[in-house]
Amino acid sequence: MGLPLECADHYYIGGFHPMNIGDTLNNRYRVINKLGFGSYSTVWLVEDLLLKRFASLKVLSANSSANSSELSISQHLQQQQEKGDSHPGKDHVIRIFGAFVVQGPNGTHHCIVTELLGISLSSDAVQAFYRKNRFKLPPDVTRKLAAQVALGVAYLRKCDIIHGDLHLGNVLFYSPEFDNASLTELNRIYWEPSVLPIQYWNDKTPVPPSIHRPAAIAHPGCQYSLAKICLSSNIHVKICDFGESSFYTPHRQSNKPLTSNMSFMFQAPEVIFHDMVYPAPSMDIWALGVLMYMILNDMHVPPKSYYDEEKEAIQCMVAMLGRLPDKWWNTWAERAEYFQENGICLRTKRMVPYIRIGIVGKESFSVEEDSAFGGLLYKMFKYAPEERIDAEEVVRLIPSSWKDVVRN
Repeated sequence: MGLPLECADHYYIGGFHPMNIGDTLNNRYRVINKLGFGSYSTVWLVEDLLLKRFASLKVLSANSSANSSELSISQHLQQQQEKGDSHPGKDHVIRIFGAFVVQGPNGTHHCIVTELLGISLSSDAVQAFYRKNRFKLPPDVTRKLAAQVALGVAYLRKCDIIHGDLHLGNVLFYSPEFDNASLTELNRIYWEPSVLPIQYWNDKTPVPPSIHRPAAIAHPGCQYSLAKICLSSNIHVKICDFGESSFYTPHRQSNKPLTSNMSFMFQAPEVIFHDMVYPAPSMDIWALGVLMYMILNDMHVPPKSYYDEEKEAIQCMVAMLGRLPDKWWNTWAERAEYFQENGICLRTKRMVPYIRIGIVGKESFSVEEDSAFGGLLYKMFKYAPEERIDAEEVVRLIPSSWKDVVRN
């Protein structure tokens, strides 16, 4: 089964750029197939007619282009990547090939050209691939994933970049098979392109032709064929999507006010409580901790329903780490429903489940691994942002056996 399609009403002045299979952008990139879409962009498989290679092209909506730093972040990252840096995290951040701007009927759109990647960690196809293992990723795979994501974040910090939106959906699998594939092979991997004509609105009234939307919407292919390629060979993931990213150096903070759109479960407490004005590296460390926890614990934070509500994210924080600092505790109006004033959980029907910092299903991990990982998370999950360790320290404290798996 393929991905769902974006709605036709995403195509308006300020919205998505209308594109069709066979179009050529910037006199260089010929559209071959649709890879996917998000809230703020569409993503396409393209052929670079100049360099005779295939790539991924992300086209932001006009409104997002006007408000996002993704173009400048991507250009900066490309410059850093082309320096020949030997940092081990470089291999765990998506390679940027170029960036440009296109003018269309819906406005001005920023376009980012990158290497081709596969499915994300959030894809159902990942766990489906391991269905014979009760839909659980093998321990060696999770060790490798956790270490690789940490390395990627450390490299971004070396490049003076705060990612700002770390989560499972922004970590994608890579396979060298993508790099040198022919068009025939890519059509096998991503499926032959297919389109669905835009004929009716949801209320069944006909959709009139318009320059603001394509005549048909291209359908992304099946993710399960991608999963087989990504997961059958050496596991390798890369961090992508810089739509929420910012620049940061010790002497120059971002002048872009913080407007976080990430899931509450990945937000640091100072973000949830609106206690920071500008992005800071410490918010990435908190999100990285949640991400690593999820990778090591079957891709979810217990209980499974705790994903995207502010109060549930705060409950998880207190259940794991204890009472919030007074400045946040006293402004959390719902605290009395779940906790005593000292931060101890109330024994009621609304009792918050116990959340263990470490590896929950730890049978396949040594006591030393579990202890080291738990200790690492405690250093990442500090309420005070200035007390959290930095990304390079995270990498240093990851159990050495996990990093050996990465090198292998």
